[in-house]
Amino acid sequence: MKPIIIGVDTGNRCIKTVHNVFVSGINKQKAKPIQSKEVLKYNDEYYTLTKKRVNYLQDKTENDEYFALTLFGIAKELKFRGIKPSNEAIPILLGVGLPPSHLGLYKDKFKKYFERAFIKFNYEGESYKIQIQNVIVFSQGYAAIFDDFQQISTFDKSYIVDIGGYTTDVIQLNNGKIDTNVCQSINAGMIILYNKIKDEIENKYGIAPDENQIDNIMANGIELNPNYPMVDIINQITTKYVEDLVSLLKEKGIILTFAKGIFIGGGSIRLKKWIDQNQEIYKPYYIDSIHANAKGYEACLNAIQNQKKSG
Repeated sequence: MKPIIIGVDTGNRCIKTVHNVFVSGINKQKAKPIQSKEVLKYNDEYYTLTKKRVNYLQDKTENDEYFALTLFGIAKELKFRGIKPSNEAIPILLGVGLPPSHLGLYKDKFKKYFERAFIKFNYEGESYKIQIQNVIVFSQGYAAIFDDFQQISTFDKSYIVDIGGYTTDVIQLNNGKIDTNVCQSINAGMIILYNKIKDEIENKYGIAPDENQIDNIMANGIELNPNYPMVDIINQITTKYVEDLVSLLKEKGIILTFAKGIFIGGGSIRLKKWIDQNQEIYKPYYIDSIHANAKGYEACLNAIQNQKKSG
């Protein structure tokens, strides 16, 4: 059987594959859950997805949470693509990614984390057997520009700005090529923004909305309850957040007034309105698919496979 290429973007806030996205939240138990339909059984333990994110880990190999979340991603992709379980193991080529600033520290460890040869699991009542034949760890962010590379390579100097859950990762490009001297990871992700918003609203009203509710207000500008107005509070804090992020980047010599800012990631998509309003960011360029990294991993894996065939 021809290997199935699957890219999984293991984000701090969400897991993304080419066709799926879900919160990076997981629950593990010994007994089979009664009410939940979407159950994954692996190594005699039952996993279900939750809306509560797992704790932030710089080193995601510290426990099996991200392995189980990635299994969910693989299972969802197999199901979406209509690939049924069989007696033979389904061969998988897995593409994952790390922020550029983490590659040196964790690349080998992250690769080994997923290299478990034959893996048996049950997903939604169907028993799968897969063989992860190879794992390639890509530079998160850079993979996301794969489809736009021709256009981006015309920019003399640009910065990929990947606004994620806990961090904002920045890569400098010179005509599309990575400048390895400028790869920064800044603790200024969307979760930090949500927490600031929740704190401010709770200080004012004694109660606060959750992240999804804040996200919906940011997306549509509609109050949840007119008796508890929040739109202006969210707008003010988010404006300040973008201003502070730009200031942090300037301190590190990253000037988006004269170089092209290439904004990627779910955070950039959500913050587009506020990024566009910031006068120090000149004509930002957006890659507006939350699946961009996963798509990039798969495109790179396909290119590698084609190169092997032609070589």
